[in-house]
Amino acid sequence: MIDKENYPGGFYSLMRHLERKEVPYLGPEKVLPSADVDLNMLARSVVDAPDPDARFGNPQDARRKYHALQQEFAGQPQLHLIHAMCIALLRRHPAPPEARALFLRMSHEKGADLARELPVRWLISTATTFADHGETMDQRLGGQGLYMLFDLIKLHDCERRVSLRPNDQAFEMVGMKHLKVPLAFDMPEYSLRVGDLDRNLLARLWRYAEDDPVLRPLGFRMLKLVMSDPRSVFGRIQHYKNRQSMWDDPDG
Repeated sequence: MIDKENYPGGFYSLMRHLERKEVPYLGPEKVLPSADVDLNMLARSVVDAPDPDARFGNPQDARRKYHALQQEFAGQPQLHLIHAMCIALLRRHPAPPEARALFLRMSHEKGADLARELPVRWLISTATTFADHGETMDQRLGGQGLYMLFDLIKLHDCERRVSLRPNDQAFEMVGMKHLKVPLAFDMPEYSLRVGDLDRNLLARLWRYAEDDPVLRPLGFRMLKLVMSDPRSVFGRIQHYKNRQSMWDDPDG
């Protein structure tokens, strides 16, 4: 029944929402430099604050989005702004090929700098763009896995904050009563103490990044964040782990 669905209208409604978000920007050529732009020059140039009096009649005008990004990246390298503008254009359908060409060129030539300097929000957006527009299977699969990993961490941990418990503190396990609480879809339980689902998931993503030199800087930066920050579900479950189990014989 439609009224029993988690999302009213089901996937028809979800797809219509996505399609509205994918309406392309108009005039991308007005905000993008040429494909052979000097990237070193962009890295040295600083983004000026935008004109506060600028007005754009059409909400899909690419200049309007550029203006908003100028506000966000004011004082930062021009390279960051152009990279973000390419991502914004590539989120729409159909995506302008010149934006894809420039995004991939920046990834090849400046990917390590971007991965090191961008905030997490734009790392996730970069991964999403690799998922949709990557040149190789590793870039597409790795990008998809990375952005879904971070989006699901955000979704899960934002809901968990309602408990008012700090996100670096695990719940205490009291006996085995929690095993009687069913999981969604009647899935079999995951052993918090000795399960390897989390390790296998992260290792597969690391492999995608390791195998592709263009994806590597982004993948390594994002996965090292997961490895080092205790404030996500991946950090908290270490509270329950039998650490010795990490060295168990996988065929044992």
